[in-house]
Amino acid sequence: MIISYEDENGELVIGEARTSWAFVGVGLRLTFEVLGPEYSLYVTTHQPELFAFMSRNVKIPPSEAFIEKQNSDQGLMPVIPDEAVTYGYQAEDRHMVESFLRKRMPWENLRDGLLVVELMMLAYLSAEKGQEINYERTLIEDYIPRIAKHSSTG
Repeated sequence: MIISYEDENGELVIGEARTSWAFVGVGLRLTFEVLGPEYSLYVTTHQPELFAFMSRNVKIPPSEAFIEKQNSDQGLMPVIPDEAVTYGYQAEDRHMVESFLRKRMPWENLRDGLLVVELMMLAYLSAEKGQEINYERTLIEDYIPRIAKHSSTG
């Protein structure tokens, strides 16, 4: 989805979000790219610092316990040596515990979660209509995405 909005200074900001679960392949893929008028930043877990190669002669029972999130047990496989740090889990956990101990609202909270769900629902609605739509909660109060209506789970 592409989201455009004005920041607190009235500058146009354009954001793009994709779900990593759409990728077929190994590992959880995180990519961040920030582009500005005089700067850029790029982070990716697509190219970690460690790759392991397993030949066909390595005989192990099939399981995710060998190398987590791998879709094969042979060939060249990227490995994230410290997933908890790479994916930010340690920092998230530390921030939440410190926020609770200090009785402060965390940087991200349930309001942020609600906003993400609203943006996703508006993205589904925009895709179904085939047009750009403005952020309006009333558009999605009773909205059910087409994909959810046709789900086999209900």
